[in-house]
Amino acid sequence: MATTYYRDNVVHVSSGGVRVDDVWYPLETLTYIWHRRTGRLRHGGYMLLTRGLGVLVVLGLLVGGGILARRIDFSGEQKTMYIAGGILGVVMIGGIVAFSVEALLDLLDRAHDHGKGVHEIWVRTSDGETMIYSTTDAPKFGQIYRALQRAVEQAP
Repeated sequence: MATTYYRDNVVHVSSGGVRVDDVWYPLETLTYIWHRRTGRLRHGGYMLLTRGLGVLVVLGLLVGGGILARRIDFSGEQKTMYIAGGILGVVMIGGIVAFSVEALLDLLDRAHDHGKGVHEIWVRTSDGETMIYSTTDAPKFGQIYRALQRAVEQAP
């Protein structure tokens, strides 16, 4: 009886072999298994550009707010109203910035889980080298590759 190490609607890794879509690769025919990740440089550039632009936007808003605050004349009868309006403005802008930062952190988490790099599993058989699976979903790739390693380690 075959032991199942991983199974979803596309990949099935068992003690007998690996099935990807409708193609079956028996473990005894696999002489070498490895993985590759492509697209890292492009993904790194994207990450640096988007994070850098986010920092520039926040700094621009702070500098712009400071310049506007220096132009306000606090002399006269409306002094208390200006101060109250300034405090209210700081609280409102702070709340908006806090929600924006939360959204950026959520984007960062999702970008890490589903990176722009493509993960590939390759095998060598008597017919040559073949890529049997590729995905951008890093956690799913890790589960499949570890299952394949366990299946190979347990094979007689």
